[in-house]
Amino acid sequence: MLRKTIHATLIVILMMGAASAQVKDNPNFLNGSGGENANETLRAREKSPRSDSAIDRAYRSKQIDNDYKAATSKIPDQKANDPWAAIRPTPTAPAPKEKQQ
Repeated sequence: MLRKTIHATLIVILMMGAASAQVKDNPNFLNGSGGENANETLRAREKSPRSDSAIDRAYRSKQIDNDYKAATSKIPDQKANDPWAAIRPTPTAPAPKEKQQ
């Protein structure tokens, strides 16, 4: 009986963690005033136009991507690294198979 209680408690605790991870955007969730205030906050976010900071972030993100592509294009192509090349025998061409008639 005690084992079932402990298991049930652990399951509830794990479910609470997953549920709280889904509502991190709502600051009023743990304050008890999450209902109407949360909906008003979401409506305000949907109505507001993109701010300058959002545009700046998009521009900065694109600039970072372009810098990354430029930096990776400067890296020379590398030959295949084979640490066993000196030990492994070189492959020979297989002997041609004779067809049976």
